[in-house]
Amino acid sequence: MADFNSAPQALAAPKVLGRSTWLSFRLPPFTRGEPTERVIGHRGSAGTMPENTRSAFQEAWDHGCRVLETDAQATADGVAVCFHDDELKRVTGLPGAVADYSYSELQSTARVRGPHGRSDTIMRLEELIEEFPHAQLVIDVKDARAIDPLVNVINGTHAAARICVTHAWDAWLEDIRDRTSPLLQRNLGWETLAALVHAARMGERPDPSIHVANWAHIGYRDNGKELMSDPEFSQRFIRVAHSLGIGVRVWTVNDFSEAIRLWSEGADAVFTDVPKQMVQLSQNLQRREHASKILGL
Repeated sequence: MADFNSAPQALAAPKVLGRSTWLSFRLPPFTRGEPTERVIGHRGSAGTMPENTRSAFQEAWDHGCRVLETDAQATADGVAVCFHDDELKRVTGLPGAVADYSYSELQSTARVRGPHGRSDTIMRLEELIEEFPHAQLVIDVKDARAIDPLVNVINGTHAAARICVTHAWDAWLEDIRDRTSPLLQRNLGWETLAALVHAARMGERPDPSIHVANWAHIGYRDNGKELMSDPEFSQRFIRVAHSLGIGVRVWTVNDFSEAIRLWSEGADAVFTDVPKQMVQLSQNLQRREHASKILGL
């Protein structure tokens, strides 16, 4: 993860600006402001189910979460799978990396372990896209080896318009967009996100050239260092991002009072391990706001 607290005093414009060669204009964030779009299921529902598995995504979807986040790794035979770590050990107990196994080997030997003794198999990214045809998807590009399989899956499923690629270098993200569709959404890459963080920390007007994406996905904390957990910084960051027309989505927020604070400051969405409860919270807040308007409170 990038260390934004060590940003240099002056940041040059990134070498890869990320402007799509297909477009002469910038795409705005895709959001209708609905309660379900303010909540993103982090690895599905990682707080209650084995992360990045069918059961985790189904749990989130069944409770009203309409934006699902996953991670893309590639197997030895080039299959894009929903898996976070390079190494298998943390959640499966197996030695080695995802890239050391074929997909059929992972299917027959790997079980992703989750809370309450639950387990499930590793899911292909194509299966996620096809089995949840109405979901918006945020796909975290974990490794350069996953780029080609990911591009093939996006093109093969014709799903670019409901996908956002994230958490990688600007060059990776722009390459994926150029090879799929201009409708594909993307996050600021590490270079441009660092520049935006620096501008917010210094109270400076950000360079307009860093408006190369639909979204800025930023951590609540990063390796224990304060980011959006600091209300002063979060308000400034949201303000400068929105001034460029960039939406702000914060990961990973499991504290309900902090989610309310971030939404009230203007954050467009939060990633969470408990989407069921967070969707309920968002819906309740919207009902309360609606009632207050009707009553003139």
